[in-house]
Amino acid sequence: MIRLFLKLYGLLIATLVFSFVVQTQLVDYVYREMTPGFDFRQRFMATFHLLEESLAPLPRDQWPARFRELAAGFSTPARMGPVSTLPERSRLDPEKAQQLDSGSIVALDRPGGGFVLAKRLRGSDHAVVMEFPGPDNSRIRIATYLVNWTTEFLIVAVLVFFWVRPFWRDLLKVRSAAEAVGAGQFDQRVTVKRGSALRSLAEGFNAMTERIAALLQSHRGLTSSVSHELRTPLARLKFSHSMARDEPRPEGKDRFLALMERDIAELDELTTELLDYARLERGVPEIRVQTVPAEPWLEDVIADARQTAVASQNAARIDPQVDLETVQCEPRYMARAVVNLIRNALHYARSTVTVSLAREGARTVIHVDDDGSGIPAQDRERVFEPFARLDQSRDRDSGGFGLGLAIVRQVARWHGGEASISDSPLGGTRVTIAW
Repeated sequence: MIRLFLKLYGLLIATLVFSFVVQTQLVDYVYREMTPGFDFRQRFMATFHLLEESLAPLPRDQWPARFRELAAGFSTPARMGPVSTLPERSRLDPEKAQQLDSGSIVALDRPGGGFVLAKRLRGSDHAVVMEFPGPDNSRIRIATYLVNWTTEFLIVAVLVFFWVRPFWRDLLKVRSAAEAVGAGQFDQRVTVKRGSALRSLAEGFNAMTERIAALLQSHRGLTSSVSHELRTPLARLKFSHSMARDEPRPEGKDRFLALMERDIAELDELTTELLDYARLERGVPEIRVQTVPAEPWLEDVIADARQTAVASQNAARIDPQVDLETVQCEPRYMARAVVNLIRNALHYARSTVTVSLAREGARTVIHVDDDGSGIPAQDRERVFEPFARLDQSRDRDSGGFGLGLAIVRQVARWHGGEASISDSPLGGTRVTIAW
């Protein structure tokens, strides 16, 4: 905290000093501009003029006596002497010395305080010096600066301290939480006051921690699920290979080889879905939303999904319903999501699958309906989890590996929307993507 305090304090002090210098220059400039031609020495022109007029008619040897008579009436000390022997002359710069020689009134500081005025008498080598005692301006100036700057420095120090202290306290909270997260404690959260300067950082840190915890949980769940999913086909493959090796009859070997091919195909499908899901889970890709013709785009999506229906000898009918001319989406990712929904619907439909594309308010909505057995309300959120499958009719043989709907929800969220499940007007399940 000391280092932060000193850095901020030094910056503020440097700013104050710079500001003071600039303000001093500006004030002097404004004063000169607003008082053009004003010179306080003009007030004493009459006094020096009277001295010159009084001494001019007299012989030079009578000047000292006459000057003493005149000076006795002055309220301030005055003296007269040759210009070359004046003590003040040694303290004059060349410009002021020239002014004195030319007969102008010259002002300079008086030792001990006050000021001195000197003027060369007209037509002579003598000058008159008038002293005006007063306070020591240099000492007053130094004392004033010292008091002012000391007060300002102390005020700035107090303000900086009371700002740095809570800032440093919140910064220590963030550092402590970061160290805990680095040690694997992903339940750590940073709590700061509403007005804290680090509030946005704390909120960002908490969001990051939650995201990391969710990703690690997803990774652990994915690892566990992958291990479980791979175990069954590998065990069947190992069993079929052992039986085929020991089977003496050719037709028996062919039967076991066919079973092995089915298991290999299942492993290949599982690997493909795992790679797709892992790629989608890495983070939000660059979504380039495009405006595409709605009907041709949906026809291409349905044609892709129909290949699955033909391959699986599914006779369910797919009815498209398009109420839009164009749709704004990332065509490739959204097409993948809709194909997954149609394939799921084909698994469970008895005879009909409906795919509708419409606008509901400011949102674009895609509904995929089937006339199957439906999904219980308590299970509708769980089926969006990776590897989630329901019992009874929606088992592995009919429902794949449980990654399709997880991919659908991910794509919907990338578009700023959501995926949900409800009852279908056809009597089965309706899955909706809205964005």
